Amino acid sequence: MPLRQYANVQTHGPRRILSAVLMRSGTSKGLFVHRDQLPEVESEWGPILAAAMGSACGDKRQLDGVGGATSTTSKVAVISKSDRPGIDVDYTFAQVAVGAKKIDMTGNCGNMASGVGPFALDEGLVKAKPGQKQLDIRVFNTNTGSTLVQTVEVDDDGNFAADGDHRISGFSGSGSRIKMNFVDPAGAMTGSLFPSGNRQNDLTVDWPGQDTSVTVRATLIDAANPFVFLDSSTLPEMYHELGPDSAASLELIEAIRCEGAVLFGLAPDMEAAHLVRATPKIAVLSRPSQVTVGERQPNIDATAFSMGKVHPSLQLTGAVCLGTAVSTPGTIASKLSWRPNRSGLTPDDMAPPTSTKSAIGGEVWIAQRSGQMLAEVMLNDSKDSVAGVSVDRTAQRLFEGNVMLRA
Repeated sequence: MPLRQYANVQTHGPRRILSAVLMRSGTSKGLFVHRDQLPEVESEWGPILAAAMGSACGDKRQLDGVGGATSTTSKVAVISKSDRPGIDVDYTFAQVAVGAKKIDMTGNCGNMASGVGPFALDEGLVKAKPGQKQLDIRVFNTNTGSTLVQTVEVDDDGNFAADGDHRISGFSGSGSRIKMNFVDPAGAMTGSLFPSGNRQNDLTVDWPGQDTSVTVRATLIDAANPFVFLDSSTLPEMYHELGPDSAASLELIEAIRCEGAVLFGLAPDMEAAHLVRATPKIAVLSRPSQVTVGERQPNIDATAFSMGKVHPSLQLTGAVCLGTAVSTPGTIASKLSWRPNRSGLTPDDMAPPTSTKSAIGGEVWIAQRSGQMLAEVMLNDSKDSVAGVSVDRTAQRLFEGNVMLRA
């Protein structure tokens, strides 16, 4: 039943009603809401979305809402039919903090984006032709001003065909394949692929609680979302001994992320950067280990972080951004990547940070905590920049109806 059946219900006793669909989108889970269910002014969305997810009272368990008490299960996608030329639907992403009444709408979420096409099709915002089995849906992300094209499967009734045998790392089940093509991802948030002007930067920060300063090598790159990619070998030995999950390591990573935010131009200082936890994002990169014969050799290894914690896999926009970085000579990712028989390049003879050599397209397999992810990088006609990056997801509609919000 399309969610529109519930649209006229506004209150239930002292409580406000928010009509919504809960979906698993890739390796995230969150609410999908029609734009007209929320106030016209976006700044008024915060209390409503925080209440829906269970963060209105600062509860880390989100017991009084539908959130899952993790950053990957406390998300909202707001959808509307678009009036932009060549675009089918507009999509706005909101990250709802766990344990705090805060909403961050500064960036995109690729996993939640994978549910936008299926939601739009089931809700009648887009329609398939009779007998059509696949449908391309053009989505505009309002957070970053970027466009992505989703190819979804269609069932005999013209709805999203969720069932299938396609599998993704980070989710144990299967579903129909959703192809996500991020079109021209460079400069999604800042307007530049390398906002600092360099393909590599040295970042120096004070390590909180350790009475020492740390200098690390990083690439600050904006493709689909802004990311700080760190060279693992430049992190201090103590970080590797403690592991990325330790409190001290997380404090160091957050300090580096905040310094990166300042260099990105996303924050005026470290204090302001710490208040916006969702962007820029950050990941530690290392050269992949050699695998045994018969196994797929990854091109790069990544440990990602999200909202102050280690991410269980890698953000989908992270795969897009990292695929772009691996394919761009002179970056940390390019230096560390394993790219066999690719224009004769190996990790040791990749171009220096000032390089303007041609980009390298093709498949980029990324090793991360939950397995491997594939990013397919497509170059422009002149082969000097990335024209698009495709990744695969699956999605599933879990429930539809009304969320009863505490006043």
